Amino acid sequence: MTTSIDMQAVADLLLEVGRDIVMPRFRCLRAEDVAEKTSHKDLVTVADEEAEAFLTPRLEALLAGSQAVGEEAVGRNPTLMGRLREPGLSWLIDPIDGTASFAVGSPFFATMVALVRGGDAVASWILDPPSGRLYMAEKGAGAWLREPDGSLHRLHMPSPPSLAHLSGVANFGISDRELARRMAYRIDQTAGMLNLRCSGQEYPAMALGQIHWGIYGRNIPWDHAPGTLLVCEAGGIARRLNGQDYRAADPPGGSPLVAACGEDQWNWLKTGIFDP
Repeated sequence: MTTSIDMQAVADLLLEVGRDIVMPRFRCLRAEDVAEKTSHKDLVTVADEEAEAFLTPRLEALLAGSQAVGEEAVGRNPTLMGRLREPGLSWLIDPIDGTASFAVGSPFFATMVALVRGGDAVASWILDPPSGRLYMAEKGAGAWLREPDGSLHRLHMPSPPSLAHLSGVANFGISDRELARRMAYRIDQTAGMLNLRCSGQEYPAMALGQIHWGIYGRNIPWDHAPGTLLVCEAGGIARRLNGQDYRAADPPGGSPLVAACGEDQWNWLKTGIFDP
């Protein structure tokens, strides 16, 4: 990556926001601290707002001329999404991915950031606030897990030998009922399927080899740009079901996004499970 970014400086910001803003609110929210945005499934809490407000100016200060595109800011001003298609640098911020889980006291949530240049993610960070584990990826430089004690471990996704050895996650709602029917009929050809309702938990699980694939229909960039880069830098691939590469600047929706631990595994899933 030609853009110089201090990976640890961003990591330190995420660790600070997790320690000082997110976790103090976990399992301590009052009813007035939680609000609906577009539906009862689309929530925002005071922790989301405070975390994004903390990260936005500090990330922009790390790189001159960079602009933030935060989930909550876009909710107030959707035109901010256009920054991802501009030639400069943008920071994608998901202050709490899995807000619905966070709001009810479930530990399946994450804080995520991606640095985007010319529409593509070039660096990403995913924090698991309850554990303090932090996942980082830099385009062309690999993917890493930073443990709470500061130790770093390079991530390499394993390559299971057959479709029957693959387990994964499906999260595409009910927008494509035919695809859902095909998967329900064929999923017993694989090792199983789950849904953590948090891509910030699911992509790290892929990078660690705990699961091997994921399919997503609602491809909002702050949910997927950090994780797809992590998976790709750990040796996997992230591609739409129609064969197009996934990009952070892609509009939400379109052909489902499929991330997998390797080219062969992606093709097995496409031909054996997803295709008509």
